[in-house]
Amino acid sequence: MKIRDYAMISLGLPNLDYYLKHGPYQTDRLTVRSFKLYADGALGSRGACLRKPYADRPETTGFLLLSPAELERVLKQLAGSGFQANTHCIGDSANHLILDLYGKMLKGKNNRRWRIEHAQVVSPGDVWKFNRYSVIPSVQPTHATSDMYWAGDRLGSIRVKGAYAFRDLMKQNGFIAFGSDFPVEAVNPLFGFHSATARQDANNFPAGGYQPENAVDRKSALLAMTRWAAYANFEDHLRGSIAPDKQADFVVLDQDLMKAPAPKLRQTKVLQTWVGGERVY
Repeated sequence: MKIRDYAMISLGLPNLDYYLKHGPYQTDRLTVRSFKLYADGALGSRGACLRKPYADRPETTGFLLLSPAELERVLKQLAGSGFQANTHCIGDSANHLILDLYGKMLKGKNNRRWRIEHAQVVSPGDVWKFNRYSVIPSVQPTHATSDMYWAGDRLGSIRVKGAYAFRDLMKQNGFIAFGSDFPVEAVNPLFGFHSATARQDANNFPAGGYQPENAVDRKSALLAMTRWAAYANFEDHLRGSIAPDKQADFVVLDQDLMKAPAPKLRQTKVLQTWVGGERVY
């Protein structure tokens, strides 16, 4: 492989039994040491599990994909193993449930680096739990600028303020991990960098950014895609920064992301890509 892959194991009884017996798998290019759980569905389809009904469909609150009892059983097994738990949580009810279950397993501060994938709608009263239990919010910045046109319809004007709250989440542990959520969103990380910092779409809409109070600064956005993302994978000793004894994985861009005008960020071109000191592009 010309890339490095941190793969998550899809939860299922055969997978769970096999990997709990055999343990994590590691090669130079492939790491398998985490399980991907799904607590709920998506906000757009009204499958995200909310604590109160949808603003635009008051007869539903969405749903969980696994029961609380099943989620607790699996997380208890993972807590006794060497595997990381990475749970998809969109709605505030799903985030509330998983944060509490994580807390029950992790007890307090720890180095298990369990993650909540998306952490899309989090009740203000639950945000502190990311710090209390050392939970990593693993978010996709382009979700904010893809969903902004209709998120308020689903959540209402008050609850939507707790959605896509990247800065608030970052403050909890002093870092956050960014990703793309490809193929749901475009794979290009530069789109996420622009969304995270400018809170605008590809057309630089809206002026001033969407809920700009939760934009992150450019240095933090870069760290969230490099060093902090590596930490979220237990790989910060190997990659995520250019330093002695780390793997030479890096790109060469045609402009400085720290200085380029915000409307030009998505136009940044990758001139070279290096993996392990080998030029692959």
